Amino acid sequence: MWLFTKDSFVSVVQHRTRPDDVLVRARVKEHLIRLFPKTIKQIQRDDEADYRWRLLVSKQEFAKVVSDYIMQRLDYDNFKAAQDVDDPAWTRFLHAVWTEGLRLQQ
Repeated sequence: MWLFTKDSFVSVVQHRTRPDDVLVRARVKEHLIRLFPKTIKQIQRDDEADYRWRLLVSKQEFAKVVSDYIMQRLDYDNFKAAQDVDDPAWTRFLHAVWTEGLRLQQ
């Protein structure tokens, strides 16, 4: 699954051999840090992978992070306008996803 927040984008997949865990992957390390600030030392780097930054967490921990985000930070009615990150590359990325989604809709 892909998860977009106001300041992060991650890809989350089932761990291949640990059924109670997920691998949370990011292209930008800071995106993992923003979602999981207490686990910075567990973040792994893999320069050969499509998502360079990776973090192994339990499904329960991941569900708590998502739930906490919804309950504490989901306070906007327009996702693109609510961005917390002042980064032109991040803005271009979000607009590219939005544009492709519009094309899919049409």
